Amino acid sequence: MMLKYYFFNIALILSSTAFAQIETSKDSTQNQLVIPDKDVKEDILKTASEAFSSTDFPGSWPMFGTDLRLKLGGYVKADFLYDLDGTTDKSQFLLSTIPVRGEPEYGNEGYISFIAKETRVNIDLRRFAENKIPLQLFIEGDFFTDGNRFRLRHAYITAGDFIIGQTWTTLSFLGSMAAMIDFAAGDALFGGRSVQIRYQNQLSEKVKLAVGVEYLSSLGIENSNNLEGQANVQLPLLALRMDYKWKTGILWTGASLAQLRWDGGPAGPSDQTVQWALVIAGRQYIGDNNYFTFNFNYGDAYGENIIAFAGSNANAVLNAEGKLESMLAKSIMAGFMHRWTPKLESNFNYAYGWLDSPDSRAPFSLKRGGVGHANLIYQFDKNFSIGAEYMWGEQRTTNDAYGAAHRIQTMAKFEF
Repeated sequence: MMLKYYFFNIALILSSTAFAQIETSKDSTQNQLVIPDKDVKEDILKTASEAFSSTDFPGSWPMFGTDLRLKLGGYVKADFLYDLDGTTDKSQFLLSTIPVRGEPEYGNEGYISFIAKETRVNIDLRRFAENKIPLQLFIEGDFFTDGNRFRLRHAYITAGDFIIGQTWTTLSFLGSMAAMIDFAAGDALFGGRSVQIRYQNQLSEKVKLAVGVEYLSSLGIENSNNLEGQANVQLPLLALRMDYKWKTGILWTGASLAQLRWDGGPAGPSDQTVQWALVIAGRQYIGDNNYFTFNFNYGDAYGENIIAFAGSNANAVLNAEGKLESMLAKSIMAGFMHRWTPKLESNFNYAYGWLDSPDSRAPFSLKRGGVGHANLIYQFDKNFSIGAEYMWGEQRTTNDAYGAAHRIQTMAKFEF
C-alpha cells in the first residue's frame, strides 16, 4: 500500500508541473536534435534496447567464442589551477568551501594546485545476439579521492528496458548544463549517483518515460545536539521522469518522493518526515553553433541532492526536542554554449541555490549562494583538447556571514 501511495503522489505532482512543447514551422529537418558527445560531461544514459538500435559499436572487439563485444574507454585529464582567495578544496570549486567572515580560513592567501585525479577508465561490455534479451555491463571509476585512490562511479547492467545498479539518479539531467572544466561542474544541478532499478520506455518518437526505485544514500540530517540514534532508511526513494524531445531541443521533467527518518534506538528520539522534489530542465539549440540550457528544482528535505549542498547535512535538523525540522530548498542553473569555429567553443554557466535553514542549524552552514563558470575550449581532434576556465562564487551562511572567491583553471585532456 505504501508503494502505491508513493507512486500515486509522484504522478500527481508530476502531472501538475509538466508541460509540452508545440512543434512549429520553424523546426526544420536540417536542425534535428543531435547532442554531440563533447557537449555533455557524461553520456546520456540509455537502456540496452535504446542503445542497441544497431550493432555498430565503434572501438570494440569481439570476445572470441562468445556473442559479446568489449570496449575500453575513459580519459586522462591534467588540471592546473590558481585560486585567488584560499578556498578550502584544492581540487574543485564548491560553494561550501568558500571561506566566510568569522571563519579562521577567511582572508587566506591564494595558491596553486596541479592535479590529475579526475582521470577515469571504464569497461563497456555488450551482447549482440538474435532471439536474446539485449544486455550491457558498464563499470567506470576515477581517482578523485584523497591520496588518488580508485573509487567506483558507475557499475550497472542494462537488460532490455531496465537499468540495474549504480549510476546517475533518475532525475539527474546532465544535458541541462554546458561543458565545464571544473570537476564540481553544476553546483545547482539536482542529482548524484545511487544504486537503483529503473525502467525506461520510449512511448513515442518524442516522449520517453522512466520510473526508478533508488537507495536514498544522502540522508543529510544535522544532529547538533548530539542526541542518541542515527539516520536510517526504511523505504526506497521513488522517482518518475518524462523526457519530451522536438527537433531542436529537449525538455526533462521529474518528481521524487522518499521518507527521511531518524532512528533513536532504545533511548533516543525517533521521528520521520517526507522528502519530495520537483525538477524541470531543458536544452535548446539555436542554429548550428549555439545552445542554451536551464535546470530548476524545488522541494522539501532534499537539499543534499543539490550538488552545492551535498555533504552539509542539508535535508533536515534534529532539534533539541528530537523532532526533524525539514529544510525547503530550491536552485536554478542556466548555461550557454557558442562555437566560434568547428574546433573552438566557449561555455557559460551560472547557478544559484537557496536553503530555508532553521535557527537551530549550525551557524556557519551554507544557506544560499551562487557560482559562475566561463571557459574557452579548443578541440584538436576527437581525442585531445585543452582549455581555460574562470570561476567566481559567493556564499551566505546561516548566521549571515558572507564570503566570495575566484579561481582560474586550465586543463589538457586525452579521451579514448
